[in-house]
Amino acid sequence: MKTTIKNALYLLKVFLLMGLINTSLMSCSDSDDPTGDMQQEGDADDMKGNNNDAAPDFSLTSLSGTTVSLQDFNDKVLVMFFLGNSCPSCKAAAPNIQTQIADEYASNSSVAVIGLDQWDGNEASVQGFKNTTGVSFPLLLKASKVASDYSTTYDRLIVVNKEGKIVFKGTQGASKDIKAAIAIIDDNL
Repeated sequence: MKTTIKNALYLLKVFLLMGLINTSLMSCSDSDDPTGDMQQEGDADDMKGNNNDAAPDFSLTSLSGTTVSLQDFNDKVLVMFFLGNSCPSCKAAAPNIQTQIADEYASNSSVAVIGLDQWDGNEASVQGFKNTTGVSFPLLLKASKVASDYSTTYDRLIVVNKEGKIVFKGTQGASKDIKAAIAIIDDNL
């Protein structure tokens, strides 16, 4: 009788453990994430960035070799696309960010778009991302600390207003947030 109960308890533990593992795997949207960050969806207030926190400063090297910092975008609405250089969902979102945001606002000197590689890939991997996606906006290297400072992860959009305040912070895949980001951009011009 004791052996049967022990076996039943053992099987229950195994099934519970398998359920936990399955739940964890299902909550990860991209198994290629070398940082271990898990993408999570948030509520609408988080996405809008209603707290208007000051955007943390940064200084990074772009793929073209220039130094880019937050101050370079004073008096501009800045759209920041946090990406992983080999992230499939980032590669899928990038062309839409290019056409729907970067190209649409190209003639407006008050709007800037940048991509930040939070996976800290080397120059070749970020160049590969650029070649694959066809984006023309600047791509910045080694941005994991910036992502941490902004409390975000890859495949996310953040919009900073002309006063340097975060006015939109995406909490879902960037492709799902493009329309919301555009509305925020327009509100801040």
